[in-house]
Amino acid sequence: MYFDFTTFPNLESQRLKYRELGFDDIEAVYSLRSNKIINALITRKIPDNLEDAKDFISVCLQEFKKGNRIFWAMELNKKVIGTIVYHRISLENKYAEIGYELDPSFHQKGLMSEAMKTVLDFGFNKMKLKTIEAFTHKNNTASKALLKKHNFVFQPERKDIGFDHNRIWKLEKS
Repeated sequence: MYFDFTTFPNLESQRLKYRELGFDDIEAVYSLRSNKIINALITRKIPDNLEDAKDFISVCLQEFKKGNRIFWAMELNKKVIGTIVYHRISLENKYAEIGYELDPSFHQKGLMSEAMKTVLDFGFNKMKLKTIEAFTHKNNTASKALLKKHNFVFQPERKDIGFDHNRIWKLEKS
């Protein structure tokens, strides 16, 4: 089966479910995207209020319809604890960037590694991607360890223009 953006790809792993963000997730999105610990090593617009979180969800839904982004809510026991996303998707070039965030109270439990494995498998086997890249802060040791664990390779010669603190990691299907 080849993925074509007609239906959102709900996924499951041992402990987690991955589903499309919806407007019922406004408070969870606001909580994640305004969390000081999460944002310490991410450069992005922080929502000022729930309306900003709603607007962000609207953009995610629109970008999925355009074939540019798949933004999963990660659920544990029916509670959104994080997100994982493919963005800047090019099915033509078989490329996507991956991003992720996890509520700090769920760190160090192997959940993001479980999510990464599930989403990478979907990307390579259903979307037929050949290259997945991650852009992470040079001081984000947890993110770098996650990427190494999943065989991403640091690209020291490449720069994330406008984000000098970011480092680029690449995973190619073997």
